[in-house]
Amino acid sequence: MVRSEIRLVFSAVLLLLLVCVSGCGTLDVSNFSKWSDLFGSKSSVRNEEEHRQKYQSSRDPAALRWLLAHQIHSGMSVSEVGRVIGEEGRRLYNDDWVKKGGGYYQSGDEAWKWEQDRNGQSLILVFREGRLVNFDPSDYSDQPDSAGF
Repeated sequence: MVRSEIRLVFSAVLLLLLVCVSGCGTLDVSNFSKWSDLFGSKSSVRNEEEHRQKYQSSRDPAALRWLLAHQIHSGMSVSEVGRVIGEEGRRLYNDDWVKKGGGYYQSGDEAWKWEQDRNGQSLILVFREGRLVNFDPSDYSDQPDSAGF
């Protein structure tokens, strides 16, 4: 009796997992490529952590550039960006100069600043309704860092 109940629960969990992975559409092999997104790729997590630690320990601009190119994207919240970088940003209240300097910013957008790297460059990103806007990771991916990433 117990075995049949375990099999029934296992089958139900497996069916539920397959439905979650496939969504409302049909189940096909392409959905299984998203497993690494679902559970996190160990390599990607390791690379992110290595670059975050390198940036935090030595303020290495190449490590920050890697994080910007590979881990940050439009739509992220201020706290999500801060988690990736490894520190909280600071809201810039006198940010009109940022919004007038180019890009498609609106008067209600907020500029946030992350402290300087070892070359004295600060990171300033703009958020609209709490979400990162006008951010293109490819702006940071053209130069490999010292580790070849």
